[in-house]
Amino acid sequence: MKSIDEIWKKGHILSRDKALVDFMFYNNPMHEKYIGKENYGAIGVWENDKIIGLGGLMLYEFNFNGTTELACNVTNSIVLEEYRNSLAGLLLFEKPFDLYPFFCSFGIGLSNFSMRLSPPTISKGIVTQPIHKLNRIVGIFNKKRTAEVLLEDNENYLRNYNMVCKAPQYGEKTVNRELDENKWNRFYYTDIATKTISVSRNYEFLNWRYLTHPIFNYLVYTVQDKMGNYEGLLVARVENIVNNTAKILRIVEFISKNQDASIALANKLVEIGTEAAVLFADFYCTTDMFNFGLESVGFKKEFTSDDDKIVLPSRFQPVDLSVVNLNALISFHGKRIKNLNLLNNNIYFTKGDSDQDRPN
Repeated sequence: MKSIDEIWKKGHILSRDKALVDFMFYNNPMHEKYIGKENYGAIGVWENDKIIGLGGLMLYEFNFNGTTELACNVTNSIVLEEYRNSLAGLLLFEKPFDLYPFFCSFGIGLSNFSMRLSPPTISKGIVTQPIHKLNRIVGIFNKKRTAEVLLEDNENYLRNYNMVCKAPQYGEKTVNRELDENKWNRFYYTDIATKTISVSRNYEFLNWRYLTHPIFNYLVYTVQDKMGNYEGLLVARVENIVNNTAKILRIVEFISKNQDASIALANKLVEIGTEAAVLFADFYCTTDMFNFGLESVGFKKEFTSDDDKIVLPSRFQPVDLSVVNLNALISFHGKRIKNLNLLNNNIYFTKGDSDQDRPN
């Protein structure tokens, strides 16, 4: 924590909150088995007794269209500026290869750092995919209040948005706050894992990432057919903004098997946001393959241009009216990556895959 404060960022939340650091780098489901109960999930680079670089090490089950591999990710990685022309940074990403058979680096951030690394590449052992702008889809719940609180009372910025409303729903679908381990894993591995590339959204991951989060209260809903079989998942949280004078809804997972399940989940989102009196809801994701329901209730993909300099803020401490484009870099290293097709729209990463969805 001291090194994060000194090297990563002064006063960063991970240098102040031990519960959050433990959550990310010690309580991860695969930590004890592969890193060890006596070890923390961290990599450091030293020169003599001086630490000059660091990174958090997180292990996951990773899914390749239905097949799985142990994967690790180095997050919050940084090297002191005076050592950035050395090989110190490479050492942070080289060390995991000594320990684990597969490496997946996925960074989501505000800077253009990932864009400087490389263009999309496929070689014998590496696939690298920069995402220059992470898609953000937005649904407005209260246009007038949103303009008052966040857009200098100028509704013109929202002129092309309609407020969300429930869509007609077909099929006997039930949405509730149930997440049964066996039912979920059966659905995920059969219907979702086979058509996505992602950190496995198995029960073990969902339970760690959302149900047992030390700070946030995530709302976890599943949709079921009339036989009780799962057909999709919604995870979101209500966030207080602007000194607790307003609320927004942050969606971090939206997965569905079919159109009807997608609409049922989206209608539940409309209920949640309306009941909580949120201004708007948003969802950052690398793919739009599951967005049918969100679009059906009135969500729109955020559009930015030179003519639209101000968009709905995504940062609220303080409110930042500038266009903030999250970008991402996904890098795969391992035996199976030669068969990956980066042209498919099935690489599923959300803001929940990084520390971007965390307390400030």
